[in-house]
Amino acid sequence: MLIGTSKGLPGEFLLLFTLLIWVLFFLVYLGNRHNRLNRWCFISGMCFSMGVFKEYLYFTLFPAVMQAWPGWMTEELSLDIYSVLTAVLYYFAMPAALVFGFYFSRMDERRPKLFRWARIGVFVPALLFGVFYPYLETRYYQLYDRTYYLCAALYNWLYGVLLTVLLLGTLWRERRTAVYRQKKMVAILVLVPIWYQLISAFLIHLLDLKGLFKAWQGNLPIILFLIIFYLYNAFKGGFMGARFQHESYEWNQDGKLVNQSAQFLRHMLKNEVVKIEWCAQNIQQSAPEEAADYADIILRSTTRLKELSGKALHYSKDIVLNRQVLQIAPLLEACAADYRKLSPGVQVEVRCGEGDELFCDRAHLTEVLNNLLNNAGEAMRGQGSITVEGKPTGRGYQICVSDTGDGIAKEHLGQLFSPYYTTKTSGHHIGLGLYYCRNVMRKHGGSIQARQNETRGTTFVLRFPGE
Repeated sequence: MLIGTSKGLPGEFLLLFTLLIWVLFFLVYLGNRHNRLNRWCFISGMCFSMGVFKEYLYFTLFPAVMQAWPGWMTEELSLDIYSVLTAVLYYFAMPAALVFGFYFSRMDERRPKLFRWARIGVFVPALLFGVFYPYLETRYYQLYDRTYYLCAALYNWLYGVLLTVLLLGTLWRERRTAVYRQKKMVAILVLVPIWYQLISAFLIHLLDLKGLFKAWQGNLPIILFLIIFYLYNAFKGGFMGARFQHESYEWNQDGKLVNQSAQFLRHMLKNEVVKIEWCAQNIQQSAPEEAADYADIILRSTTRLKELSGKALHYSKDIVLNRQVLQIAPLLEACAADYRKLSPGVQVEVRCGEGDELFCDRAHLTEVLNNLLNNAGEAMRGQGSITVEGKPTGRGYQICVSDTGDGIAKEHLGQLFSPYYTTKTSGHHIGLGLYYCRNVMRKHGGSIQARQNETRGTTFVLRFPGE
């Protein structure tokens, strides 16, 4: 039977399609269960899949069950289940997709205050629908109440517009070509089927085009085509990397950049080797009193060689976490105490609840804090004050490292965490410290953000998810 007829596609096809979608979204979720982007991709996908699943249940499975075992299933119960699943699709799918869009656009890092309110606020209308139009009666309102259907349509279309703005805005801001291609593919995969569903599920019914009531099923081959195309590019390695990981759209690309930038590091090391070679040749031909000067240069160059190679190795290697529940106050105090010894001119204040605990990797978190403290001290040229504050939040834990330095120019804020990017002019910085900090936080399922203080200085915010 063709799409658009009264019957539509066979129930078996709808079931197989639903199972395929579930498997794909489970794979996305299992790729990194701690990544919020993956999590909300999974949640929104499961909500949208209810549109196909409820059709299979109501028109195929439930009639068969009622015929074979009349006492197990009633028409009233089948209508209740159909109504609830319809409510999931009509009320909760678009808010879940919008939260996915928040994480996709990194709104949680760019505008954390707005994000915290928006993430909750988008679900308020869905709850209000349940108050005025009970979820168990959604099927009735869907068929017989045009006012309800118009409200549901406007609600979903509004969320669709907001999601479109978020995704396209993210593409507009992206300047890296490879990452842009990745995100564009994801945006197409999300927006095309969603807008087809929003039009076919609402506009056709509002216009009472009875011959097209099953046109929503035309979305199934569209989704299958997009999935096949996406998988082809994913396994080819051009979009999400050869391992097909969805946890971060920049992660693999940055890893490639680190490897490609080996030539840059090699050039820096070569300069030091040339110095050593030159000094060694001069030592052979120089007087004893001159040899000491050349030896000093050799010692400084070898020290710098070890420092550069050590940093590059430490910050570019894969991060493996050994997480445990830690008392956070002693850890912060220990980092602060170590830094006070290195920079006596800098005052370091720690603010943290005595009983605060955090599920994290001690070694990596300590290294992250040391990086931030060193950066803060250098920004203040060894004179000023640093505040390290740890506190629970509604959804996890937050550590802020604030300094009283000159601050960071706005044009640098968006690039601070890119590999080999540094605003420092001294030669011993290779621009991997903050890149390493970002990767550690992502491994924890959290984030790191830099922002200008209202008065002076910079604050780095570490956000850890709740467990």
